[in-house]
Amino acid sequence: MANYIERLKEKLKIKKFDSDQPLNAWLFVLILNLVGFAGYFYLKVNDINLGE
Repeated sequence: MANYIERLKEKLKIKKFDSDQPLNAWLFVLILNLVGFAGYFYLKVNDINLGE
């Protein structure tokens, strides 16, 4: 059981950000996801149904 808990902790540990990753691409993806969620909630709040 202790081995399982140690492996679980290792998988859930936040890893250091890799400096080779393009920061601008990650920011674009994050902002695009935020805009998508905002649009989804806007459509739900205003009771707009797409495709019906």
